[in-house]
Amino acid sequence: MSAVQVSSQAQRADSERLSTPKLGWTLDELARSLGVSVPFIRLEVKRGRLRAAHLGRRVVALDSEVHRYLAQASDASRSWR
Repeated sequence: MSAVQVSSQAQRADSERLSTPKLGWTLDELARSLGVSVPFIRLEVKRGRLRAAHLGRRVVALDSEVHRYLAQASDASRSWR
């Protein structure tokens, strides 16, 4: 297999990954995406503000739950003004 074929396959895999909707986020992925720490995300889960579930050893928040959490946080920040 040539380098061009490998590169082409990698590009296809990347585009498939980008077109597939994300169903859940690990706490590490979510923290990196939001620019906050993992302990902060864990605290939000513990406080009940963000719902998450254990999948084996991983803790995962559904994408729909992350959108709900962010919308609620956005609404809360508006009420402080």
